[in-house]
Amino acid sequence: MKTILVLLASCLPLLSMAQSKLPPDVARFVSNAETCEHFAGEWDDNDKARQQEIIAAVDRYCGQAQRQWRHLAARYAGQPALKKLIDEHANDAVRSYRKPHP
Repeated sequence: MKTILVLLASCLPLLSMAQSKLPPDVARFVSNAETCEHFAGEWDDNDKARQQEIIAAVDRYCGQAQRQWRHLAARYAGQPALKKLIDEHANDAVRSYRKPHP
């Protein structure tokens, strides 16, 4: 277990460096999409207060990522490497997000 944690920790700087080489709008999208996916998988019916926090985070990050995805997919359509990266980060949580009705 410690070995896995050490390996993960050693990869974080590489991920940071990779994202820093991306255009800023794409880096923001990648961050929002990853955060969206994280919170979308956090569903917890047992703790109502935590569930409200999760719903708010999903609304924030998934909503932003979905809007960014559509814009960036069109903006970088002529750049296959960036388009592929954008499409790969448009996970199910981003693609299927629907703002809840009050």
